[in-house]
Amino acid sequence: MNGSPRSRSTYLLTIPLAFLATMACAREGVPPESTGSTEHAETPSGVPGAAEGASEAQTGERSFGAPLVGNGETVPLGALLDEPARYTGQVVRTEGEISAVCQRMGCWMELRDSQARAVRVPMAGHAFFLPRDVAGRRAIVEGPLTVRPLGAAEREHLASEGAGATDVALELSATSVVILAPAPG
Repeated sequence: MNGSPRSRSTYLLTIPLAFLATMACAREGVPPESTGSTEHAETPSGVPGAAEGASEAQTGERSFGAPLVGNGETVPLGALLDEPARYTGQVVRTEGEISAVCQRMGCWMELRDSQARAVRVPMAGHAFFLPRDVAGRRAIVEGPLTVRPLGAAEREHLASEGAGATDVALELSATSVVILAPAPG
């Protein structure tokens, strides 16, 4: 530092920016339940990382992300899997069984249809996370549908987190997820 006012102010500005960048990167791999932050989800007792829906006590449903938009038509998951080109780029609402959830952070799930075909459902932009223990439950999911190739590194990363639908390029980026109440019995 040569002592000029400009270099001092640049130096003083660089320190807080470097600190903020370091903190943002350090938080990236930390599950939300360990940060103490309620930025993504409130944690009800006994359910790590779960957001408590307003009506959970009465219905057993739990909502995550943005509210479902309007009274949208539910497209059968099988139709999305059979004709992805018809729905690509559209915001769709579908329903299926949760067959897998990211065991690291709850940042993605796989939703399968009645024929056990699965689609990858990442939580849009990591804006929210799902509880890691909801596999086997049914869910309503809403978000834009895309088809994109998965590179080898991404397939390997997803498989390391428990994903099975790593060969499928179909992806529903969830902006809303409603985990339905368990079936009685």
